[in-house]
Parts: sequence; structure tokens; C-alpha cells
Amino acid sequence: MKNYYEILEVDIHASSEVIDKAFKVLAKKYHPDTQEDSKKEWAEEQFKILNEAYEVLSDETKREEYTKELEFDKDSRLNSLMLKNADLELQIEDLQAELETLRNSANTYQTPPNFHTETAYQPPRPPKYEPEIPSYSYTETYTEQPVYYESDYHPIKSRLKSFIAFLGTIFVLIITFFLLWKIPYTHDLLVKFYEENSLIQTIVNLFYQ
Repeated sequence: MKNYYEILEVDIHASSEVIDKAFKVLAKKYHPDTQEDSKKEWAEEQFKILNEAYEVLSDETKREEYTKELEFDKDSRLNSLMLKNADLELQIEDLQAELETLRNSANTYQTPPNFHTETAYQPPRPPKYEPEIPSYSYTETYTEQPVYYESDYHPIKSRLKSFIAFLGTIFVLIITFFLLWKIPYTHDLLVKFYEENSLIQTIVNLFYQ
């Protein structure tokens, strides 16, 4: 729905005198006879829209009906935006819950114990066997157990857990940005932010070259 108040650049509570003055100024600015040949077609379209807006706002009855419709349209769009935001919040909560589930799943992998100590690990020696019959002798044999050092330990599972958490975070950020891009209000904010920041434009252009 066209906003005739914005077209005439006046406030919604502007008086009839203000509307008349604004129309005269804009009509003179956009009149096709005052434009170059290359802009005449564009000026004619703008002049047509100005006349349409002035025809409605200059008539008290038409203006009152139009203002009610305009406010109703704004309320409807606001309610629609609030519903979309609520739905977006629910989707974000679901994504956060899914990410928490992934983190909990990654935490179920048990990290191997750290065998590193200042001195090599030495298992306890078994007690010496004492034979009951003196005529027999027993010679103990003992097999050395392997010694574990820090260089023998590779925390693959720990790294896998960190990588999964990183991928989950990237996934949530991408989904959040995509959802924000679909909302008209936040879409306009992101486009405006892009247009007003040369650094962001340079970074984005590097990816699309």
C-alpha cells in the first residue's frame, strides 16, 4: 500500500495548508517540463504519483478513510513481522538444542588417560612365591611391562570433539544469517549496513570475484 504522506513528504497529522504547500513544491520539482529529455518519462511517473497522493489527502473524507486503511495496513505488517520473529526465535531455540545434543554426544567419547609422568610407569612387582616344601626352589620370572610416554598419546577423539563443536557453531551462524536475510526488516538493515561500509563491500567482493 502506497504511503501518500511519505510521497508528499509530510507528517500524518499535517494540516491541509501544509499538504497544499508540499504538493506545490514537489509538483514544481518533478514537473516534466522542468526536466531533461532523458528524465521526462521518470518525471511524468513521479508527477502522476504526486497527483494521486494529493487527490486523496486534499479531500478530508478520502483522507480519513485512507488514513484508517494505512494504519490498519501498518498494524497488519507489524503483526506479521512479530509472528515471523517469534517463529525465528523458536527455530533458533531448536538449533541451539540440536547443537547442545551434538556437544553432549561428542562428550560421550572418553579421552584416553594421560600416561605421562615425570618417571616411567613401573607396574608393581608380584610377591615372591614361598614354596611349602623346602626341597623345591622357585625362581621368579618377571616380564617388563611397556612404558608409556606423552609422545605415544594422540588425542584424536579430543580434536574430533572440538571440530564437531566448531562445525555446529558455523552451522548455527549460517542458518541464523539465512533466516535474518529472509525477514524484510532485517534484510533491509543488512543491505543498508553493506552499502554504508566500504570495508564490508571489499570483503564481500573478494568472495564473489
